[in-house]
Amino acid sequence: MKKIKSIKKLLIVGVMLSVGSAALVGLNSHPVAAKPLPPLPVATTKDFNKLQKLSKKPGAHYIKARKWYASFVPGDNVEAYRYLKSHKRTGTKSDPGVDDWDIFVGAGTIAGKRYFISNIENRDGKTKYMIPAEYCHVPYGYKFKKGHATVHDYLGSLANAWNGYTELDNEYGRAFTEENVIYSNKEDATFTVTLKEDGQTRGKYKGFWIGLTPIKFRVDGTDTYENYYPLYNYVPNGELVVSYIKTEDLNQFKRATVKYDHMGTITKSHKFKPAHKKLDM
Repeated sequence: MKKIKSIKKLLIVGVMLSVGSAALVGLNSHPVAAKPLPPLPVATTKDFNKLQKLSKKPGAHYIKARKWYASFVPGDNVEAYRYLKSHKRTGTKSDPGVDDWDIFVGAGTIAGKRYFISNIENRDGKTKYMIPAEYCHVPYGYKFKKGHATVHDYLGSLANAWNGYTELDNEYGRAFTEENVIYSNKEDATFTVTLKEDGQTRGKYKGFWIGLTPIKFRVDGTDTYENYYPLYNYVPNGELVVSYIKTEDLNQFKRATVKYDHMGTITKSHKFKPAHKKLDM
């Protein structure tokens, strides 16, 4: 099943270590009973865009509304979260998908970089965390154009991620990636994009979710840098794993409405409609 063999171990790790709000509660070394949250509405594209705008302002700025935000981190096993006060990484891993929701309470430009801010109840009161704003863009919905050329996708690893190339293989081990690395020169990391393997194949709205902005990667083993878009690969349990396509290959797709069963729908006009209006976590 194509890249399923390569990502199976990553999926297991991702599901176990999804950062979300529940995982962040347990960052303290002492056992903590997380307070149950009341059912909360789920953020739409409008909510994401509001925080993106707020993230451009210097300093930390907060909003009143409390909503669950779906994760669209453009990579797997990423140490995306930092403590707001110290700016140090929390050590937890973040993956896109149904298991990785968060409640963002604000945003801003902090230490010269744009962040979203989350606020999770902890044993010492409320600890604030931040995640890069570029990890919080809603992707676009696409489908292949008629008569499209073959499109390849590649495994890769974002900076501050645990190796995205068959993580547990002896060739790379549990290496921590210090910069964005693409494995497009590795035979076992190159695949062909198909609807069956990479998209949503059921129902009326079939297609792919592809990231909003290109990401610059260093090609593994070289000094060459190339731009790629994150391609969110759908797994039936609702988890999303990420591979990458070259920017020029976006020409083989056209905008479309795409529905993923567990996550929601991205319309042709680029609006995200969650699968559920409210979530009770």
